[in-house]
Amino acid sequence: MPKVTVLMAVYNGERYLKEAIESILNQTFQDFEFLIINDGSCDSTREIIKSYQDSRIRLVENSSNLGLTRSLNKGLKLAEGEFIVRQDADDISEPERLSKQVAFLETHFNVALVGTWYKEIDAWGNLIGNRKLPCDCTKIRWDILFYCPFVHSAMMLRKSIVIKQIGLYDEAFVYAQDYDLWSRIARSLPVANLNEYLIKLRINPESMTATYGSIIDDETRQIMTANIGYLLDWEQNKVESTKLLFRTMAPLMIDSIDSMNIQMVTKSIDKILDLQTAFCQYYKLNSTESVNQRTKVCIRMSYQLIKLAHCSLNQDNYNSVWQLLVQAYRLHLPILLTKTHARIILKLLIGQRLIKRISYLTQS
Repeated sequence: MPKVTVLMAVYNGERYLKEAIESILNQTFQDFEFLIINDGSCDSTREIIKSYQDSRIRLVENSSNLGLTRSLNKGLKLAEGEFIVRQDADDISEPERLSKQVAFLETHFNVALVGTWYKEIDAWGNLIGNRKLPCDCTKIRWDILFYCPFVHSAMMLRKSIVIKQIGLYDEAFVYAQDYDLWSRIARSLPVANLNEYLIKLRINPESMTATYGSIIDDETRQIMTANIGYLLDWEQNKVESTKLLFRTMAPLMIDSIDSMNIQMVTKSIDKILDLQTAFCQYYKLNSTESVNQRTKVCIRMSYQLIKLAHCSLNQDNYNSVWQLLVQAYRLHLPILLTKTHARIILKLLIGQRLIKRISYLTQS
């Protein structure tokens, strides 16, 4: 029985398939089977896979196109390894990826799932940038409420624990199936990311995100809302009625803030603080951990409010700017000492003086 099963499901992946396959075959860790599900491809995918005379490759042919989620579940059931690794047909694993993830799981027996940092590459393999992800379990569990802090193609999981306690991918999700599964695992079992760049994630015009962006966004929002609703013990009808509120909560925690209704911002801050309390209770954080985690949440929101205040300032919405600054101070008073805050206050005072001056001259 192999130590690791590398699971790949591919549909018409001929363009990058060789690079992906060879990145696995050339791993420094060799005790693995390479389970490839050919999901009804009609290009040269099958011929490319069959061209490798390597006994570790196990090719399974779907008689028709089942889709990624169903193909991955088929692979999870067929996998023989103690650990299961995901590998997409257009991404590249660094040579020491398997050895480092196996070493981590073998020395952290309570961890069920481990990912890695990643490098983004374009369609031609050129480096776009290095992307870090949270590594600490508590940080991951908080962040996963608002976005997916894992890369699907970088994951390794313990088969017996995950399949037995959590289950398979939810086939209701066509594109965000990984985010849903990682959320369910993190809710019950310890998870982690390695602080090393062990995967190259390809960003190309043919990717699912580029082709089915709006559908993926809908599934992602559904999972995020369910994650938050689970901790706050929302009923399904409550989840549906709070989608608008959630759309304000999420940007306060991630880098996607632009403009918001001030009243909705205030409600969202209160709800995030409620969520943080529920989070600490659910994961049984001690008093020190709870205080530290709340401080980080408050700092994060205060910086996001400062960004939002800057956007409002550019729109000459001075009343909103003052309201946002006051809320930022209440969350994290030291925000007063930042350069961004000082610039906003200076612009705000200058802008209001100019308005008063123009108003005075107009009335004279």
